[in-house]
Amino acid sequence: MGQLITSLRSRFDVILVDSAPMAAGVDPYVLGTLTGHLLLVMRTGVTDRELAQAKIDLLDRLPVRVLGAVLNDVEAGGAYRYYAYYLAGYEVAEEDGDKKLVRPG
Repeated sequence: MGQLITSLRSRFDVILVDSAPMAAGVDPYVLGTLTGHLLLVMRTGVTDRELAQAKIDLLDRLPVRVLGAVLNDVEAGGAYRYYAYYLAGYEVAEEDGDKKLVRPG
Protein backbone atom coordinates (compact mmCIF):
# COMPACT_ATOMS: atom_id res chain seq x y z
CA MET A 1 0.00 0.00 0.00
CA GLY A 2 2.88 2.35 0.78
CA GLN A 3 4.29 1.88 -2.73
CA LEU A 4 0.89 2.62 -4.25
CA ILE A 5 0.58 5.88 -2.29
CA THR A 6 4.14 6.88 -3.32
CA SER A 7 3.37 6.13 -6.97
CA LEU A 8 0.12 8.11 -6.87
CA ARG A 9 1.84 11.10 -5.22
CA SER A 10 4.26 11.34 -8.14
CA ARG A 11 1.36 11.46 -10.63
CA PHE A 12 -1.37 13.49 -8.93
CA ASP A 13 -1.67 16.73 -6.95
CA VAL A 14 -4.51 15.47 -4.75
CA ILE A 15 -5.35 11.89 -3.77
CA LEU A 16 -8.50 11.05 -1.79
CA VAL A 17 -8.67 7.67 -0.08
CA ASP A 18 -11.99 6.64 1.45
CA SER A 19 -11.92 4.36 4.47
CA ALA A 20 -14.15 2.78 7.07
CA PRO A 21 -15.32 4.95 9.99
CA MET A 22 -12.67 5.58 12.64
CA ALA A 23 -14.69 3.63 15.20
CA ALA A 24 -14.74 0.54 12.95
CA GLY A 25 -11.13 -0.52 13.40
CA VAL A 26 -7.54 0.41 12.63
CA ASP A 27 -7.77 0.84 8.84
CA PRO A 28 -8.35 4.63 8.94
CA TYR A 29 -5.35 5.08 11.23
CA VAL A 30 -3.09 2.97 9.00
CA LEU A 31 -4.25 4.84 5.88
CA GLY A 32 -3.83 8.17 7.66
CA THR A 33 -0.29 7.27 8.65
CA LEU A 34 0.52 6.20 5.07
CA THR A 35 -0.94 9.35 3.52
CA GLY A 36 0.07 11.72 6.33
CA HIS A 37 -3.28 13.51 6.26
CA LEU A 38 -6.92 12.97 7.24
CA LEU A 39 -10.15 14.74 6.44
CA LEU A 40 -12.82 13.85 8.99
CA VAL A 41 -16.43 13.34 7.87
CA MET A 42 -19.16 13.50 10.51
CA ARG A 43 -22.95 13.30 10.25
CA THR A 44 -25.32 15.64 12.05
CA GLY A 45 -27.37 13.79 14.65
CA VAL A 46 -25.45 10.53 14.14
CA THR A 47 -21.80 11.11 15.06
CA ASP A 48 -21.28 10.85 18.82
CA ARG A 49 -19.31 13.93 19.93
CA GLU A 50 -17.49 12.22 22.79
CA LEU A 51 -16.44 9.30 20.60
CA ALA A 52 -15.33 11.68 17.83
CA GLN A 53 -13.28 13.71 20.32
CA ALA A 54 -11.65 10.54 21.67
CA LYS A 55 -10.68 9.50 18.13
CA ILE A 56 -9.29 12.98 17.38
CA ASP A 57 -7.26 12.84 20.60
CA LEU A 58 -5.86 9.49 19.45
CA LEU A 59 -4.76 11.09 16.17
CA ASP A 60 -2.56 13.49 18.16
CA ARG A 61 -0.31 10.52 18.92
CA LEU A 62 0.11 9.56 15.26
CA PRO A 63 2.13 11.18 12.47
CA VAL A 64 -1.08 12.44 10.86
CA ARG A 65 -2.18 15.98 10.06
CA VAL A 66 -5.94 16.56 10.31
CA LEU A 67 -6.82 18.83 7.38
CA GLY A 68 -10.34 19.60 8.55
CA ALA A 69 -13.82 18.22 8.93
CA VAL A 70 -16.94 17.88 6.81
CA LEU A 71 -20.35 17.91 8.50
CA ASN A 72 -22.96 16.01 6.46
CA ASP A 73 -26.77 16.12 6.61
CA VAL A 74 -27.07 19.70 7.86
CA GLU A 75 -30.59 20.95 7.14
CA ALA A 76 -30.85 24.12 5.05
CA GLY A 77 -33.05 25.77 7.67
CA GLY A 78 -32.31 26.04 11.33
CA ALA A 79 -29.15 27.15 13.10
CA TYR A 80 -26.97 27.15 9.97
CA ARG A 81 -29.24 29.32 7.84
CA TYR A 82 -27.34 32.57 8.54
CA TYR A 83 -24.50 31.52 6.21
CA ALA A 84 -26.78 32.10 3.22
CA TYR A 85 -27.42 35.65 4.39
CA TYR A 86 -23.76 36.22 5.17
CA LEU A 87 -22.75 35.45 1.59
CA ALA A 88 -25.67 37.30 0.01
CA GLY A 89 -23.57 40.41 -0.69
CA TYR A 90 -20.88 38.52 -2.62
CA GLU A 91 -20.54 37.27 -6.17
CA VAL A 92 -18.13 35.04 -8.06
CA ALA A 93 -15.65 36.94 -10.26
CA GLU A 94 -13.07 35.55 -12.64
CA GLU A 95 -9.57 36.95 -12.29
CA ASP A 96 -6.63 35.53 -14.27
CA GLY A 97 -8.64 32.39 -15.03
CA ASP A 98 -9.38 31.75 -11.33
CA LYS A 99 -12.83 32.18 -9.83
CA LYS A 100 -12.89 34.16 -6.60
CA LEU A 101 -15.59 35.23 -4.19
CA VAL A 102 -15.65 39.04 -4.14
CA ARG A 103 -17.86 41.82 -2.84
CA PRO A 104 -19.29 43.86 -5.75
CA GLY A 105 -18.48 47.55 -5.98
